[in-house]
Amino acid sequence: MERRRQPVGPRKHPSLFSESLGVLMATSHRFDWTKNWELQDVGDKEWLWDNIKDKWELDKTRKEPTLALISGDEFRNKKSKWKRNFYTCYATYEERISHRPEQLSQQEWVQLMEFWDTPEHQAISKCNRANRAKQIAKHAAGRISFPQFEEIMGRGVTPTSLLWLRLSSDNRVNDLKSRLAEMQRVAQEKEEERRLEIEEIKRQAQEKDEQRLT
Repeated sequence: MERRRQPVGPRKHPSLFSESLGVLMATSHRFDWTKNWELQDVGDKEWLWDNIKDKWELDKTRKEPTLALISGDEFRNKKSKWKRNFYTCYATYEERISHRPEQLSQQEWVQLMEFWDTPEHQAISKCNRANRAKQIAKHAAGRISFPQFEEIMGRGVTPTSLLWLRLSSDNRVNDLKSRLAEMQRVAQEKEEERRLEIEEIKRQAQEKDEQRLT
């Protein structure tokens, strides 16, 4: 008998967990990418939780952090990546429309481009760039956000304390680098598992949607 694949816990592999959430967000075509995560429909967030909790065997205590910090961070990361790779790097509307992210529908991509084109968003982007230029604690942990990094490294790690760790002593810096290197090594080893997990999540989500329609 084939051995059942055991789910990978989000604490052990936060990058894979976040990416799984991002795939569900994008491929479900339920979410409005022109709005912040906090303004998304509550019912759609519940749908996301229903589809992720069984796969990762999450209990109710994980619901709030999953639907708040972790999902919000992944939602922003995906939009930022799309903007950087498919919008900002092209100068014309024709180029941008022809390089649509594969996870978005044509309608979603047009709406998102039009949103980024608005004077209001352009002003916000300019302000955000200026703020990032002034930021003291640079984010140097790859795709892992500060909230996720705090969960991995232990409670109490904030951008300020992270900076202190990097400057306090060579031993602390080396320890931090070693932990980051280990996290990167695990991520590299899990590339194939990542692909299989995401495909399985997409398949299960599609089956659930099909069952609701029948």
